[in-house]
Amino acid sequence: MTQQPPAEAVAPLMRGLDVLRRLTDADGTLALAELARVTGLARSTVDRICATLAHLGYVRLDGRDASLAPGLMAVANACLDALRVPELLGPFADRLADALDESVSIAVPDGDDIRFVHQVLRRRALSISFRVGDLLPGEGSAPGIVFRRGVPFAVDDQLVEPGLVAVAVPVRGPSGRVVCAVSVVSHTSRHGAGSLPGAVRGALSDCVRSMEEALRAEADVSGLRPGPLASNAGEAEFAGMADAPVQSLARGLSVLTVFSARRPALALSEIAEATGLARATARRALITYEHLGYVRQDGRVWRLTPRVLGLGCAPLSRTTLPRIAAPRLAALSERLGESVGLSVPDGEWVRCTARVAPRRVMSVDIGVGSRLPAGMTASGHVLADGVAEAVADGPEDGLWSVAVPVRGRDGDVVSALDVTAHRGRGEALAWADALRETAALIEADLRVTSRFVAVPAH
Repeated sequence: MTQQPPAEAVAPLMRGLDVLRRLTDADGTLALAELARVTGLARSTVDRICATLAHLGYVRLDGRDASLAPGLMAVANACLDALRVPELLGPFADRLADALDESVSIAVPDGDDIRFVHQVLRRRALSISFRVGDLLPGEGSAPGIVFRRGVPFAVDDQLVEPGLVAVAVPVRGPSGRVVCAVSVVSHTSRHGAGSLPGAVRGALSDCVRSMEEALRAEADVSGLRPGPLASNAGEAEFAGMADAPVQSLARGLSVLTVFSARRPALALSEIAEATGLARATARRALITYEHLGYVRQDGRVWRLTPRVLGLGCAPLSRTTLPRIAAPRLAALSERLGESVGLSVPDGEWVRCTARVAPRRVMSVDIGVGSRLPAGMTASGHVLADGVAEAVADGPEDGLWSVAVPVRGRDGDVVSALDVTAHRGRGEALAWADALRETAALIEADLRVTSRFVAVPAH
């Protein structure tokens, strides 16, 4: 039986969270009419909620559909940052996956179930598609068995899915408490449940030993003075709360983004200070989240729970740069009235990974996947020479292009953004300015999305 919400719960916040959960369950996109049906809310209510989420950058509205947007990863980032496990232990899992040439996961308990917080996947024709934020039943997976039964070693013999086998072991903190479980996942075409444990046991044991040493070292410095209060969301998000169609929803969501590695536990007064909310408003939001299982109270402080990752993390954690850039490219193409796209290096060529072209009598037709000589395109010059912008004739007679780089979190160029048109149309300086503005928007989306997950450039 569903527990009734407390009297102080914020109803608009509960409805907004339900919309985000439904979008997550639908792998990121649902028609607005379908959202109204599955939530049981009036269509006008769904429209106002989605307008608020779009205002915050958490949802993108495209005609009759609503889709999760990169900005929502700020919520997942706050949870993953405060948890510390992905940043602290993720590099060890990465090295284990390389050593074994198998997929490796780190999971934490979420109630009676388990939720993945770090994934290293091997790219094969027969691939394993777990995602950061995915939830698995506690008794139906190797990490879940580790948590539920308290065993030192667990084997999943096709419990999750036929053909899938896994082994998992606990990782303990300095107090002896199990912090997480690390698992190695394979397919029966490579290993059976009988052979996988022997094949991975040595490397897996060494990995866990290193992880536990890292946790001990972290505990030695945990008494350092916490850093200043900060938010994983941008200042613009907080500044825009007052303009949101459903202000109580916008204010409530801001509470989730103020937790961090330096501030994993916050008192009510600290949350109110970080968000700019009145203490009573922050308290009602926390009561709502506690009722739904997104936060827990630990004495006088509050902590996020892994359930927060159920708000869009899984669909967004497997996105790609072309998907992130798609709405930005569409807006730029409409603004310039020309064909715009992304490209990546491919040997002595550049390969188109995304393209949006306007509908007109004569337009540039460069399909996704097309390969063009690098020396004949502005994108090729940007990718090869690392220049801030490039102008080139080609790739065919009568065409010219302007391109700028798109940079990842580390500042490296990951793609080139270009506009390509027939000669006699456009002006290089104006186009370069428009391209740089759009590249900055794509880079901002990429930074928030790729903080804890890898985002492929194509």
